[in-house]
Amino acid sequence: MQNKTFLLLVLVGLSVLGAIHQGILYWHNSQDTQDLLSIWQLLFVLVVALWVDADSKGYPQIYRPHEYGYLVLLYWIPYLPYYLWRTRGPVMGLLMLGGFVGLLFLGYLVQWVLYVAR
Repeated sequence: MQNKTFLLLVLVGLSVLGAIHQGILYWHNSQDTQDLLSIWQLLFVLVVALWVDADSKGYPQIYRPHEYGYLVLLYWIPYLPYYLWRTRGPVMGLLMLGGFVGLLFLGYLVQWVLYVAR
């Protein structure tokens, strides 16, 4: 399995586990700790930056300076849409960006579904 595929699987797995955790806490009317939420957001950003770094190796049109991974980590919010648009094209790039945003907010989506279901 390639490194970028493994990183995407880790990202999906962490998102699903985080969403289950937030859903269970919401169902039992418990508060999520801010520390755990901060750790989850940090892990999400790290895995996305590692994925962009691993994925960009297959695209020669992407200029990769020596500190490319650090720059992706530092500027991931504006760079991710640009990177996906540049490497995947407008349609697939926006779909993938929507997937990443969906994974980031999956826990909130689960809470909203539970709110509507009650």
